Amino acid sequence: LYTGATCDIPRRLAAHNSGKGAKYTRGRGPVELIYTQACGTHSQALRREADVKKLTRPQKWELVREQAGLRYELAPMEGITGLVFRQMHHRYFGGVDRYFTPFLSPGQNGTFNKKELAQVRPEDNQGMEVVPQLLTNRGDHFVWAARELQARGYGEVNFNLGCPSGTVTAKRKGSGLLAYPEELERCLDEIFDSLPDMRVSIKTRIGKNDPEEWEALLALYGHYPIHELIVHPRIQKEFYKGTVHQDAFDRALAVYPGRLVYNGDLFTAADVAAFQGRYPQVDTVMVGRGLMADPALGRRLRGGAGAARQELEQYHDRLLEGYRQRLSGTPPVL
Repeated sequence: LYTGATCDIPRRLAAHNSGKGAKYTRGRGPVELIYTQACGTHSQALRREADVKKLTRPQKWELVREQAGLRYELAPMEGITGLVFRQMHHRYFGGVDRYFTPFLSPGQNGTFNKKELAQVRPEDNQGMEVVPQLLTNRGDHFVWAARELQARGYGEVNFNLGCPSGTVTAKRKGSGLLAYPEELERCLDEIFDSLPDMRVSIKTRIGKNDPEEWEALLALYGHYPIHELIVHPRIQKEFYKGTVHQDAFDRALAVYPGRLVYNGDLFTAADVAAFQGRYPQVDTVMVGRGLMADPALGRRLRGGAGAARQELEQYHDRLLEGYRQRLSGTPPVL
């Protein structure tokens, strides 16, 4: 457990993951931030650093557990949670630990389009922990894209196996790939064999056509060092209708050996509190539509204030201004 002091956490973390940080972290990457403490001055930070370094490993882990609480991730939503949204949400409300980008689709010729590259420029995502999401059914395309993003300072990429859109699933992508377990296995083999030095997380549905597909998918996922498995417990053809299959998440907790993150129908602070009461062992949830309806939800979940009228107006106006600068024509802006 490496301990250090800095006045710019994202930049320092990127330096460690690029091999330009401390000697200790070189060759031990990718590294992950699990604890922070703000100090009034640099001298105070250095003294606190020295104190923490004197702690035993169990004592350091106790610090992490005390601070952690529940972590909140923003779900990737195509056409909604892009760069402008992330910048403005982080500026006005915050409360989110990690922002996942809408999916990037690596092209046949080993390229990202200009629109996708604009979403992941590190200089435009300062101060936020951003995880790029990739949509493909080809392991080699995924690996190429992951390496391109790693060169830009990203230590983690997310594999989209959850998108229920018909235009996506018809190409055996997103949750459409779940219906072809042999193809999925070949894809995962290539990804994890080729990226031992990079974190790969997966966002998944529990199947394409039938919840009974989930058992085999769980067994398959258990063979790989997935950084976190984000589970939306619906099948593809349900889209966002009906209730989630809570028993599918229960089953994952019982048999999956890795880290699980829950996603699905957490719209209010009461929903999140009820989830915590039922699943105290889960330390992270992903929220999407709830944060669209209440952009201050993450802040309120951490004990902060709800959204004030003036704050909402400023947020709206800056979003509108940002979209006008990047998009052409009234319909796309609206």
